[in-house]
This record gives sequence, structure tokens and C-alpha cells, in this order.
Amino acid sequence: MDLIKELKELISQLGNAGFLHYLLEPLLLWGLLFGVTAWILSLWVIKSRAAQVCSLILIAGSAFSLLPYLHFREKAKSTINPPSAKLFNEQNERRRETQWVYYTLGSLAVLGLFMTGEGKGKSSHFLTLSITLGGIAAIVCSLWLHEKEIALFHRDARKPLRAAASRDRPVENPFKDSLELRRTAGSAPADAAC
Repeated sequence: MDLIKELKELISQLGNAGFLHYLLEPLLLWGLLFGVTAWILSLWVIKSRAAQVCSLILIAGSAFSLLPYLHFREKAKSTINPPSAKLFNEQNERRRETQWVYYTLGSLAVLGLFMTGEGKGKSSHFLTLSITLGGIAAIVCSLWLHEKEIALFHRDARKPLRAAASRDRPVENPFKDSLELRRTAGSAPADAAC
């Protein structure tokens, strides 16, 4: 009965603030991404009010999940072991400074439940556009914040940035080695102009 043992452990983790913090974190990116995509599709492709309502609920739920996420992050602060306390504090500050993006989008989505749809007038069109553009902006913000989380906790997952080229040090051709190998093997490369 290993399954029952594993389920008991999983249920016990639902009281762990650190576990809940990590469980909610992807919702801020993926929930918004799927919600905004569904919103756009429901407006211009499906043209269904039910689909619009579902997508607005997903957007609002994902955006407002920031509140418990920040709560559990603060509660689990002592159990999270980042490589750098300074970088961790900077990331916490970034999360606090950008929370208005999520709350604004969530509020727009809740308003959209009542003020968008057929026959709602010009305010409906403005709100529809605001939700769409605000949703895209929130996704970009979430992506940026996730990139900073990866830089903090998973440094090996980041691709190193290439140094800018200068007159003293031009950017090298990344295919140089493969061209050299093909030339020494006796084949005439078709892309010798690289």
C-alpha cells in the first residue's frame, strides 16, 4: 500500500507553506497564459459568451492567486534556502512591487464578467481591449519574474548571455567548428559563405 502512504504524505504537505508557495507559483504564469489565450479565442474565434466567462474566471483566479502565493512565500521564508539571501530579498521586493499588475488585471477580469459582451456599448469594447492588453502585459511580467526566480534558484538552467561584439572582439561564427570539420572531411559545404 505504497500509494496510500504517498497520498497521506501529499495531504500532509498541503499544510506546508513552502510546498504551497511552490505549488501556486506556476499559476501566475501558466494560468494567466491559458486564461488570456482562451479570452482572445473566445472573443475572435469561438465568439461564445460562455467561453468568455470561463476565460475571465480563469484570468481572475490566476491573478488573485498572488495573494496566497505571497502569504505562503513570506510564511516559508525561513525554510526556503536560496543560494543568496540578498538576491532572495531583491526578488521578494520585485514580487511586492509588481503585485499591482496582477490585482489590476484580476479586477478588470471581474468587471469584464458583468460589463462585456453583446450590446454593452463602448465601455465594453474599452474593457475588452484593456483585459487583452493588460493580460499580455501581465504574462510578460510573470515571465520576467519567473526568469528572475530561475536565476536565483536554478542558475544552471539559464543560458549565459553572449558578450556584445566590439571592434576589438567580433562575434565569432557559431558554425565555425562544423565548417572546419566538413572541410577536413573532404566535402564542399554549400554554406561556405558563413
